[in-house]
Amino acid sequence: MDTYQTEEEQVERIKKWWADNSRSLIAGVVLGLIGLFGWQSWQGQQQNHALEASDAYQQLAQSMESSTFEAAIVLAEEIDKTYSDTPYAALAGLQKAKAQLETGDRKAAVESLEKVADLDGNKALQHIARIRAFRIRLADGDANGVVSDLESVISGENGINPGQFIGQYEALKGDAYRQLGNVEKARSGYMAALRDATLDSQLIQLKLDDLGPPTIVDSTEAVQEIEK
Repeated sequence: MDTYQTEEEQVERIKKWWADNSRSLIAGVVLGLIGLFGWQSWQGQQQNHALEASDAYQQLAQSMESSTFEAAIVLAEEIDKTYSDTPYAALAGLQKAKAQLETGDRKAAVESLEKVADLDGNKALQHIARIRAFRIRLADGDANGVVSDLESVISGENGINPGQFIGQYEALKGDAYRQLGNVEKARSGYMAALRDATLDSQLIQLKLDDLGPPTIVDSTEAVQEIEK
């Protein structure tokens, strides 16, 4: 009998505990399920978003291949607007700049490249965009402005670390000073580029050789540059 009463008491306690706590338990389970399904739904949306961005970029690439540059520019702008949170936005920006060059809008191309260079994300793409913008500006005669901006990048101002692209920046500095007629500083830029070159070392050497033999002053400074 005592055992029976004890069991009855246990059952009653369980019933009472359930009556007191069932709502909070059910609410917790429901919230947990909502959270789980919500997370899965969010992941699914992100995957679909990335796939849509990939498809849009493929259309852009096809437009570039078929030389329909105006259509490519429109697609690139749509990708930048709708998929700015994906890596395809930067890639589309590079393609947009190329299309703008093909249509003769060089100023717009520089602006597109500079926008990519300012994006947070892939550092390599940022450097590629910045270097391309410098090259267009240099070809358009903005040597003084390019030199100023290059010095800023090379010295690491504004949180920019040239990293493995330092050789390309130095080579551009050589090109800019050469355009300005400053042979001494052009040679210094090319020699620094050769020291840190990861690409086009033969081309840089040809540019350096084309400057002719250095003067005595140039030779002394060249040795100092090598010894740095």
